[in-house]
This record gives sequence, structure tokens and C-alpha cells, in this order.
Amino acid sequence: MQPKIGISCFISNKVNSNLFGVQATYVNAVLAAGGIPVNLPVTDHLEYIKTYADMIDGLLIPGGEDVNPLVYGEEPVMQVKYVNRTKDLFEIALVKEMMAQGKPVFGICRGHQVINVALGGTLVQDIPTQTDSKISHLQAMEIRSELTHSAKVEPGSILHKIFGRDTIQVNTYHHQSVKTPAPGMKVTAWAPDGIIEAMESEDGNVFSVQWHPECLYERYPEFAGLFRELMERAVKAK
Repeated sequence: MQPKIGISCFISNKVNSNLFGVQATYVNAVLAAGGIPVNLPVTDHLEYIKTYADMIDGLLIPGGEDVNPLVYGEEPVMQVKYVNRTKDLFEIALVKEMMAQGKPVFGICRGHQVINVALGGTLVQDIPTQTDSKISHLQAMEIRSELTHSAKVEPGSILHKIFGRDTIQVNTYHHQSVKTPAPGMKVTAWAPDGIIEAMESEDGNVFSVQWHPECLYERYPEFAGLFRELMERAVKAK
């Protein structure tokens, strides 16, 4: 039976304030991996979180806005300009509920950061001004399927199982990143400048990447392994 994979979708002030939406690349990646995508509209009504979690077998948290620093106890720096507190609180609550139900969670870019914050970690609010990085982490949006920088992969990790090597190349467009990893999450990939590129929980049921595999899997099929990992774990959780 095909697993049902929830994908949080939201009203974007950048596009149309009357439409809930999510990038088609996430939906298509789930379909290509054998899952049934289920869009979950973001809401202030957190009493619906358990119902949402009950109806899906796995969760994909996509990219998007900056996580509001107030959520992890910091004031925003000047470079943090577009946040969505409703979405932050919704996705954080959903991550916790999915974990409580023993169902898998996969985070991409913002989703990688949301998982870390949900479980007690913190973020670098702006890589260019808060780190010594000399690597570009913000490639042009028009070239989403281009590989931009390398990442070192931890042996024995989910990533290493999928890619079968110690170093991979990834795409990148973000200015925030994981700073302090959350308790129970281990770092499984790093960029050459030390920026954390991937994490996973001790049981592997929660895993995340900073890059965008949904924009890579058609051109580089190995990245589809991340979505297949989510499907396999979702089937086991059914």
C-alpha cells in the first residue's frame, strides 16, 4: 500500500494571499518515490495537529521562509526579514506529534532548520555576517538543479547508505543554518566551511538536509534515495 506523505502548505504573502500552496517539485518527488502526497494547510488551530498526524504515514517539511528567531529565544538580526510565526508553530507541533506516533519526518532546507528548532536546537540567523564562511550558500534560484558545493558525509549514516561515498555535491540556497544541533540529533554532513548540511535522529526516523533534493533527483537520480527512504520508513510505520 502506498504511504500517505503529508506536506505542509501555506498562504504566501509573496504570491497570493488567498491561495494555499507548495512547490510542485516536492509533490512530484513524493509521487516519483511511490508515495501519495497530502497537502496539509498551515493553521493557527493547533488542536488539529493530532488529526493531521493521524491521517498520514510520513511527513515532509519543505523549504520556505526564515524560522523566526523568537521561537528559539533570540532577537532577529538585520538580515532576517521574512518570517511566518503561524507556520513555525504549526510545523514544530507537527514534528513533535509525528515523533510521538513513531512516524518518519524528512526536512528539506527550512524543514531541516524547523526540525532542529522543534527539538531544542538553535540556528545561525545569517551565514554571511555570523560566520567566517567563504563559500556561497545562495546560488541563483534560476539554476536549481545545478550542483554548487561539496559536502562531507558521515560513514554509517542514512546519507552514506544512500550515496555510498564520503563526499557528495549539492545545490544550495539559504542564508540560515543549524548552529547548535538539537539533543538526540547527530550531524551527518558538513560543507567545507563547517556549515551543517544534514542530520538524523538516533533511530533514523527523523532526518533532514539543508540542500534541495527535490530539484536534483530528475537530473541526478541518486538524490531520489532520500525520498525512497521516507517512503520505506512510512510503510513500516503504517
